[in-house]
Amino acid sequence: MKLTVLQENLQRAVTLSSHFVSSKAQLPILSNILLRASKSRLILSATNLETSITTSIPVKMEGEGEITVNGKTFNDLVLNLSSGSIDLEIDKEQLKISSNKFKSNILGSNTADFPTLPYEVGKNTIKLRSKDFAKALSKSLFAVSNDETRPILTGVLFIFSENELKLVSTDGFRLTETKIKLETKQKDFKIIIPKAILNEISKVDEEEISMSWDKENNQVVFGFGDTILSSRVIEGEFPDYEKIIPQSSICELIIDKEEIEKAIKTASVFARESGNIIKLQIKKETLKITAESSASGNQETEIEIKTEELKQEAIDVMFNFRFLEEFLKIVEADEIKMFVSDNNKASKFLDPKSPNLIHIIMPIKTN
Repeated sequence: MKLTVLQENLQRAVTLSSHFVSSKAQLPILSNILLRASKSRLILSATNLETSITTSIPVKMEGEGEITVNGKTFNDLVLNLSSGSIDLEIDKEQLKISSNKFKSNILGSNTADFPTLPYEVGKNTIKLRSKDFAKALSKSLFAVSNDETRPILTGVLFIFSENELKLVSTDGFRLTETKIKLETKQKDFKIIIPKAILNEISKVDEEEISMSWDKENNQVVFGFGDTILSSRVIEGEFPDYEKIIPQSSICELIIDKEEIEKAIKTASVFARESGNIIKLQIKKETLKITAESSASGNQETEIEIKTEELKQEAIDVMFNFRFLEEFLKIVEADEIKMFVSDNNKASKFLDPKSPNLIHIIMPIKTN
């Protein structure tokens, strides 16, 4: 195999593929990227057995062939080459690289042990508008759990129902649900997709993403441009999250987003030293946000709000300030709506500019 490729194209493909290489693999082959030249394209594949990628770029070639090379070595090398044409050649189990006055030989290995990966999306394809899907992911991924002892919460629940896709994520302390419309009607089904693959999908700069679920192999496949990404589906039963969403409240309030962001930021100075706890005291026309630290001191900020259905003189509720901060980052409107059920029960938050979004935060319970 001999081929010529542009450094810019190769760098982009190798960098993307390297995200799927396993750095601490028990199988040495999983540290490698598979290179395969076929039909005037160079196909790059990588996998860590949980997620995988197959992507291709155009090349000028003489003869077909394939080899696997260490992903980190290949990526570091290509990244530092000058722009322009690069020549690649397979010589037995070596990959020869040359460009201008540069030459290198990378030791490779036979491809026989490399896992078989999807090269197409598959049957029963679902079409997703990339812009809508990326926005929905941005409103979901931040609430996914990083706790590997609860694997069911380390992904996003996808609920397909006719012309709608619902995305739900939770870490046990907060929960977010968002919906997007589908162009075609789908069969009802649910799957839990790991956060890692969705992080990659959220960066896609294409108009449309294709998706399919291979139930038999417990695998989800995404396709866009010249790239195919696949991932295992998390097995297990996602919590019955709808029971958590409050159906009634003792107080509804509208808060200026910028004002509460500033108040939380100043409160965090002291809250960081006391378990991230801040207290919200809700009155008819004001919201007082306080935080204190036994080591540093305390502070309070009062802002004006609009309230409805305030059924008592004042309501005190405590939150982890980081949960409020992270929710406010995804809010598009200038105001947020907050619904308080009780100081020891979940509060619901809405973004008036995102009617398909519901966010829930559990308070820090008090006696």
